[in-house]
Amino acid sequence: MENFSEQAGTWLRSHGITILIILLVSFIAYYLLGITTKALSRRIQAMDDVEDSELDRRTKTIFRVIHSTGVVIIIGTATMMILTEMGVAITPVLASVGFVGLAFGLGAQTLVKDMIAGLFILIEDQYTVGDVAEIGGITGTVEHMTLRATELRDLYGTVHVIPNGEIRIVANKSRDWSRAIVDVNVTYDEDVDTAVQTLQEIGEAMAQDETMAPLLQEPAMVTGVEGLENWAVRLRIMVKTLPNAQWEVQRYLRRQIRLIFAEKGLELAFPRQDLRLISDTARQDS
Repeated sequence: MENFSEQAGTWLRSHGITILIILLVSFIAYYLLGITTKALSRRIQAMDDVEDSELDRRTKTIFRVIHSTGVVIIIGTATMMILTEMGVAITPVLASVGFVGLAFGLGAQTLVKDMIAGLFILIEDQYTVGDVAEIGGITGTVEHMTLRATELRDLYGTVHVIPNGEIRIVANKSRDWSRAIVDVNVTYDEDVDTAVQTLQEIGEAMAQDETMAPLLQEPAMVTGVEGLENWAVRLRIMVKTLPNAQWEVQRYLRRQIRLIFAEKGLELAFPRQDLRLISDTARQDS
């Protein structure tokens, strides 16, 4: 028992302190990594005066990926050094890992493909955290992304994790600017010119509204008759807005259209069917 205690004490003196130093250095490296990435991110974001700008979102996304990658490197390096200090032969382990890697090469191709795709997403700035995008047929807000996958939260609050290698087409709905489009259906009995004039007045009033005016980048435009449906004449009003502001503008326009068209006696059309009843007497007469 005394020999064991002496051996344990000797091992702790020769290796335990080294392992403790490795853990301490790893913790310091992790701490410095967090401070450095946050400081650089804030410094770059401070280059413009616009809050939550495209530069801010892209900087935040890139430094999140850098931080997560750095954490993996720190943990991996510390683990290998501790194993070496504990007397575990690293070379055979690495050789076995390489052999296993060859055995599972086909499976690893997916991981490599995901990481390469994630790298190009960052380089090409296809989307960043905070953007509203349609990815893989799913529309939502980009909440988190790494080199391997992208997390997308849809309108119902569901989080979708999409491997970057599976992404083929990206529709970014909040890049630089957006467009609010509202179609209005009026009956064939209504005066189309009056309806168009009313839409123009709604657009002009919106530009004077204190709440809506800051969201607009251009005056609203009424394009006129966009379609002749079986049951209605379809008109359209659209306006260029700030990124992600199109839905709020569309809700405002729909509300104003409903209220003002009713005030002016303009009837909004809706799908309907006309039924014609023919009596037996009419049939006999015919």
